[in-house]
Amino acid sequence: MGDSVYTCKAVAASHTGSNPAMRFVWFGSAVVAGLMAGCGSVSGPAPAAVPGSVASSPGPARVTLASEQVRLAELFRGTPVVIAMQSDGGLRVVVPLQYSFDPASAVIKPPLGAVLDRLARSQHNEATRLRLRAASDAGAADPALSRGRAERTRDYLVARGIAASRITLAGTAKTEGVEIVVAETPLR
Repeated sequence: MGDSVYTCKAVAASHTGSNPAMRFVWFGSAVVAGLMAGCGSVSGPAPAAVPGSVASSPGPARVTLASEQVRLAELFRGTPVVIAMQSDGGLRVVVPLQYSFDPASAVIKPPLGAVLDRLARSQHNEATRLRLRAASDAGAADPALSRGRAERTRDYLVARGIAASRITLAGTAKTEGVEIVVAETPLR
């Protein structure tokens, strides 16, 4: 800043000579230009919202299951994850077994984890209920493995903020994978 003031004074002196009136005009012009340049960069507190205006809404808009279905379907387009609305208004998500668990294991694989992370984020503050089902290995009827996988899936969601009281475990999946149904009403 010191250099620019020196430069302005030098320019003013070269154009005004010894005329005090011209020096005053140049000095005044430099001050006005400096103030105007500062006006564009001065930041202060944001103006208060007017009560009842759109900007003063109480919080984020509620996420509907239909809008969540559209969002998730777009997000997982081109993957084997199935995301569909049910006739009862619930959102059904199915992740194939090969992307959910290794054979004879209840350790969640990263693709299933990615789906669960997104569901947990979107449903964290919603009043929805979730029903989980997990299949045992293909061709094997192993209810203990199926239940263990469903429990691990529940624990994963609970660790990401979904209350355990909102989650129901419901037997073996009807498909070869993990089935998650999200509903706005209590699930049967």
